[in-house]
Amino acid sequence: MPSRSIQSIKHPPRVRTLEVRRVAQTGPRYQLVTLGGDELAGFETMSPTDHVGIIPPLASGELVLPVVVDGRLRWPAPRPPMREYTVRRYDPARGELDVRFLLHGGGPASSWAATATPGDRVGVVGPLVSDVIPDGYPNYLLLGDLTAVPAIARWLSVLPEGAMAQVLVAARREEDVVELRCAQPISLRWLTEGGDPEAEQLPPALAALGLYSTDTFAWAAGEAVAMRAVRRILLEKPGLTAETVKVTGYWRRDRPGFDHEAPLEAD
Repeated sequence: MPSRSIQSIKHPPRVRTLEVRRVAQTGPRYQLVTLGGDELAGFETMSPTDHVGIIPPLASGELVLPVVVDGRLRWPAPRPPMREYTVRRYDPARGELDVRFLLHGGGPASSWAATATPGDRVGVVGPLVSDVIPDGYPNYLLLGDLTAVPAIARWLSVLPEGAMAQVLVAARREEDVVELRCAQPISLRWLTEGGDPEAEQLPPALAALGLYSTDTFAWAAGEAVAMRAVRRILLEKPGLTAETVKVTGYWRRDRPGFDHEAPLEAD
């Protein structure tokens, strides 16, 4: 039987200055920003979980970026803020990169996206690593809070033909619901009963969920503390193992700028 392990492929670090081509509001709390420019050449994305670091200009308008030295990023001091976002779409033929921002107010990248206009410049780092999921799963379980919606949307756009998916998304209110399209049959449920944080709705909903009876790959992302409980419940589900489950803490309520690469157990 072929290995079902996730393959992590590292990419050489690359820092790009890109330009906003288009901006579109794709829901009450989402802004889709399309980026382009000559420096986008050679961009690689191999997985629906791929992400890039977004470095917005400083308040002065100056764009301060790291440089690559001996294969590593070297940051200036003081270090400019960077936030990680999912690669929603990359079109090499058109030379375009789409990033979908959750507008939550206060964050440096979210605040920049809320007012971005064509011609604005922004720094983009990565992707640095692609977690490539093995082919062959007939079923998928995808869940998360609103920060995971761009990644879930990309997952749904690349599901293998004939595969099925169960999707759970936690939102704070009905107005947060956005359209999620998929060419394959899916079971989609928005959890809009409210919650603070909204991701607290995910563990009980997941615990009550029956999975497809055949091979399933489970992916979840969202608020880090809630994701701890989500991973524990997933690993208790029959048929799921550490090899077929990938859970990531995208953010943490009590830690602005939380490192999504940090272990979920880290305090």
